[in-house]
Amino acid sequence: MLQEQLEQLARIREPESRSKLIRTLVGEYARSEEHQPSEMERELFSGIVLTVFNQLDREARYELVVRLAKTDRIVSELADRLAQEDYELSEPVIECSPMISQNGLMRIAQAGGNDKRLSMARRADLSEKICDTLIARSSRDVVHALLDNPAAPFSVKGTLALLIFANTEPDVLAWIAKRAIKDEQFLKTQMEILETNCPLIPAPLRKALETGDLERLANSIKDLPRDGGIELDGVKYSRHEASIQIANGELSFDAILRTLFEQERLDAAIWLISRKINLADEVVSDTLKSDADGAIMRLMLQTGIHEKTYRDFLKARSGWLDRSTRSIPELVMRYKAELRNPRYYSQQLAAQ
Repeated sequence: MLQEQLEQLARIREPESRSKLIRTLVGEYARSEEHQPSEMERELFSGIVLTVFNQLDREARYELVVRLAKTDRIVSELADRLAQEDYELSEPVIECSPMISQNGLMRIAQAGGNDKRLSMARRADLSEKICDTLIARSSRDVVHALLDNPAAPFSVKGTLALLIFANTEPDVLAWIAKRAIKDEQFLKTQMEILETNCPLIPAPLRKALETGDLERLANSIKDLPRDGGIELDGVKYSRHEASIQIANGELSFDAILRTLFEQERLDAAIWLISRKINLADEVVSDTLKSDADGAIMRLMLQTGIHEKTYRDFLKARSGWLDRSTRSIPELVMRYKAELRNPRYYSQQLAAQ
């Protein structure tokens, strides 16, 4: 029966008729719960719908979403296409569809509206890469939803970004505490970062981790006013949302480092660089504060940062140490030349 209807659909040319038949076909296809469609039937049904999708009226598209969005009866290509519709139509697909692809989710994380990102943040199948992109590109309600989603995984880079936010945003600080209470692995990650003396950990969170009093931190900022700053354990917080500059849709080492430069966090930049190249904080600090331009360049080459990030670093360093910026263009040219040196690439490959 299904195959006969699909063959009939292929012979109809009028858009209105196609929409009507698609609605009828979707109804029958979705109602046949006693029959699990074969892979061929899924592909045949989805392929025909995709062929005429642009000719379907909103009612037909709505029928597709209502009946099939939360099922595995369509192929990923159709689920991804439905996710591109406006939010009213696409919400069930984005939040619940088991068939939407990881590439489809990444496209939403990179370029979707905040409402779509918020729905996606509640899914149970998010990857660390997608979570990184959501953290970097979304408004804070999406970040809060990720922290509230027990299935959302957080990479080391994503965790560092959350700590950067928490240094100026009490809401994020509260959600980190709440997540650590419920998620043993997340708490373990926070404790491991604490043991490295990471300067990015806000003082109230550090104290709560050391004393085991996360509950107090989570509850103490539950009903904060939406305007103005606050003070927690002697630390003042503004309502500023820290930004993370992103490259290629990802939360990269360069992006986090540039953010620390912008925030004039030399201590945190030194800590991050030290972990990247496995050197003691004191060694990195002494090198970056010295006048040895060659040694500084060799150290930063080990991090693999882009020439633009190196330029931003030199500008920030000049401000930190009250140095002239006149030599920056020449130093960047030297750095750029070293990046293109075949010896540099062989060293990078050997280090991997």
